[in-house]
Amino acid sequence: MSDHEQQLLETAKNGGVEAFEELTGPHQARVYNFLLSECGNEFEAGQLTQEVFVRTFDLLTKKADIGNLYACIYRTASEISRQAAHESKKIS
Repeated sequence: MSDHEQQLLETAKNGGVEAFEELTGPHQARVYNFLLSECGNEFEAGQLTQEVFVRTFDLLTKKADIGNLYACIYRTASEISRQAAHESKKIS
């Protein structure tokens, strides 16, 4: 992680939304495409993508030991995908 990214991460940990968005912005399309391939619905994939970044930001600002930020994003996406699939089966 570069010095600039490290500074952004520290700012994000302290609630800096803009810094978080700058760090995570390049990953949003990949997360969306992953979730779209999992659920097959554009609207739902958009909703789930938002959930991924909200949860990740929440973990970050609560000072949780998330390890690598980018790994945390993709771990969270996988968890949310599994939860959505489980909820979908309950409804069906």
